[in-house]
Amino acid sequence: MKAYKFSGLPSNADVASGVTVLAAAWFVLATGAILSDNHSQATLEAARPAPVTSVYYIPAEARETIVVEARRIAG
Repeated sequence: MKAYKFSGLPSNADVASGVTVLAAAWFVLATGAILSDNHSQATLEAARPAPVTSVYYIPAEARETIVVEARRIAG
């Protein structure tokens, strides 16, 4: 008995290369869309550096020290 041959179906290598080409094309299109997009006002404001604030002195009374104590259990 002869084994049936699927002549119309592409090989695994053809499918893999097709998926790779489609993914690469999608990334190229997405990159072009991102680069050609007009920036919104919110995007421009987020890209601006934060204003420089003055450094405040914290008095010694306001500083707190946290001490963590734990017992070690011998294995």
